[in-house]
Amino acid sequence: MGEQPGRMPDPGAAADLAEFVGLLGELRAWAGMPSYRVLAKRVGLRMRPPRVVSATTVVDAFRVGRQRLDLDLVLAIVRALGVDESEASRWRASCVRVHVGAKSGSQVGVKGAQPVEGILPAELSADLTDFTGRVTEAEQLAAVLMRTPSGPAAPVVLSAISGAGGMGKTSLAVHVAHRVLEQFPDGQLQADLHGADVQPSAPHDVLARFLRALGVVPGRIPFDPDERAALYRGLLSRRRVLVLLDNVKDAAQVRPLLPGSGRSRVLITSRSTLPGLDGAHRISLGVLGPDDSLELFTRIVGRGVVAAESDAVRAVLEICSGLPLAVRIAASRLTAALDPSARELARRLADERSRLDDLMVEDRAVRATFAVSYVGLPDDQARAFRLLAVSTCPSVTVPAAAAMLALPADVTQRLLDALAGTHLLQSPAPGRYEFHDLLRVFAAERAQADETAAARDAALDRLLRWYLHSSAAASRRLNPSRRHVTLEAPAPDWSPLDFGDYDQALAWCEAERANLGAAAAQAEQTSRHEIGWKLPITMWDLFHRRQWQQDGIRCYESALSSAQALGDPQAEAWVLVSLSSGYQEAVRLADAADCLDRAMEIRRKLGDLHGQGSCLLNLGYVYTEMGQSAEAVGVLKQALDIFRDLGIAAGELAARINLGLALQKLGDYPAAVEHHQQALEIAVKTEDPFHTGRTLTNLAGAVFHLGDLDEAAHHAERAVKITRDTGNPIDEGYALETLGQVHAARGQWAMAHQHWHDAHAVLAPTGHSHATVVLNRLTSQPQ
Repeated sequence: MGEQPGRMPDPGAAADLAEFVGLLGELRAWAGMPSYRVLAKRVGLRMRPPRVVSATTVVDAFRVGRQRLDLDLVLAIVRALGVDESEASRWRASCVRVHVGAKSGSQVGVKGAQPVEGILPAELSADLTDFTGRVTEAEQLAAVLMRTPSGPAAPVVLSAISGAGGMGKTSLAVHVAHRVLEQFPDGQLQADLHGADVQPSAPHDVLARFLRALGVVPGRIPFDPDERAALYRGLLSRRRVLVLLDNVKDAAQVRPLLPGSGRSRVLITSRSTLPGLDGAHRISLGVLGPDDSLELFTRIVGRGVVAAESDAVRAVLEICSGLPLAVRIAASRLTAALDPSARELARRLADERSRLDDLMVEDRAVRATFAVSYVGLPDDQARAFRLLAVSTCPSVTVPAAAAMLALPADVTQRLLDALAGTHLLQSPAPGRYEFHDLLRVFAAERAQADETAAARDAALDRLLRWYLHSSAAASRRLNPSRRHVTLEAPAPDWSPLDFGDYDQALAWCEAERANLGAAAAQAEQTSRHEIGWKLPITMWDLFHRRQWQQDGIRCYESALSSAQALGDPQAEAWVLVSLSSGYQEAVRLADAADCLDRAMEIRRKLGDLHGQGSCLLNLGYVYTEMGQSAEAVGVLKQALDIFRDLGIAAGELAARINLGLALQKLGDYPAAVEHHQQALEIAVKTEDPFHTGRTLTNLAGAVFHLGDLDEAAHHAERAVKITRDTGNPIDEGYALETLGQVHAARGQWAMAHQHWHDAHAVLAPTGHSHATVVLNRLTSQPQ
């Protein structure tokens, strides 16, 4: 006998023979008895005296339309289905009762099931008095429901509202239903189909309830599900009824409840997008915006409370992250004085470990709402859901998730799409997935409860190593000639990305900027210190090319902690040099110089000549920016000698670029031009477009100061194109400024201003200090 689902049917619920037969069928389903042949065999053994009972005999006992049943056969059947003697007695009494009350010759079916006239169902729940927001969605739904169909057999228009638990689907559906009530004079039907429960409502049970509400006498309701659905469609075809089906599991559950033709309409809510529901008008609910969240909170607690503790209220709403249920619960805690003040509530909710404990009022709880969706997940989806929350990265792509879950990409894609389909994940862009903030907290709780520590650690380790290797591959494509960290081979259960060209690598780095930073921080926080220092090193090109100084500084300060925790002086020196770059770009020049001095000391002790050259290279640039160009020239010449002796072209290129700039600051333009030209030769020879653009920019500025306007314009125009193609806004801005200076020197002020305007437009969004210099040119020079 199979597993018994739910509660045993109650024989006392039978009002007539048809309902008794129906309950007998439900008992067979409850007992998990799939075969009438097996049941007949067991029944034969239980008859007293034992007799041969065929499968046909047993099937006949379950057939709708019988005038009477063999009482001994009924008792044998219920005993064979696992009913004990006390319960069997109830079945016997019920069978006798319905026989006594049955009228001779009555048949149960669609023909005799005429409804009682004048009955108008009015089952719609009350609307919320403080309903807030969802203006656009409400207007869309109302318009769809009030649309007049064309033709006598126009298909029903379905409005499926999907969204995560607590998103306010039911509240919106009920609110819209009240708005359009006048369009449905024949009443409203409403049912909760418990789609997220372990045992959702059976459609034929809902049909029986709806038929009773529509006036069909209980004894005339067909037992056969198809006959029930046919009767239901027939009744609605002559009426205009609004049907609200709440909490639907899937399309199969809802199809029997859809009207066939006519003017009745159905409004559906579900945690699924119901992809199998043809012809549906779908609306997926997202979080409330900040203004609507504040308005909902204010309507519940009152404007005085909000005005008195506005900062604390904002903190509470930020934690609620726009989830309507969370906003309502937080507000209710204040109105019920469960928390003495918004400030105290914000303090309690700030702790992630107990956040979901506090987002609960009586029978409403955010955790319980999420749990309803979680417990119904297949095992593979549940595992993916909870393991994804082990990472602190704000989003995840299919390749990253595949590495984390140790699954093939196509399998991972299906899992993520399934979780997004039930709104346990959000998909802000194709191929990218993220948690709602509170769902992430819940998923992390499930990971702690349902996964071993070893499984959690292994998943996080795979993900962080995947980011390290993928970022290193991007770095090698962005700057193949620079010094790269050494990595172990990838594990067999995950594969890092590779990149076909420079643009592809840079685009990935930009898209993964937030995740890379989070991964680096989590590596340091979880004592994965090798990843913790190496991952930021691979991100140097991203920070340098995009002038994301603060991101770089945070990552490198975290990396420094990891390097020091390892006691690895080579790693510490490498991180210090990278950190100095972040300080340079943030114009924290004294901090940059201090980092380089410390790195230089370490590398001298290690005898790392290449590393010493890198320190001198960067120190020379810092001295130039500090106005100490003479000292910079001396330091940079030392760096140049080291890299030429080692035969490292990339180091020589960088040394000549920085040396040329220092000489320009000293006014020695002929010497500067010489170094820039030699740097250009190296950049072109090594096929380095980024430094080709930078060198052309510097060369244009030096040549301009020597008075050769045509050559300056030529170099600057080339520089603008290349720097724009390589995504280098800083050098593009400088090149545009030089073009403006060339036109100004020729008296072409309109063109000069246009180039300076373009230069400012490029530089200002980066926060670079030279944007102010260009703006001063625009405002001080003649038009």
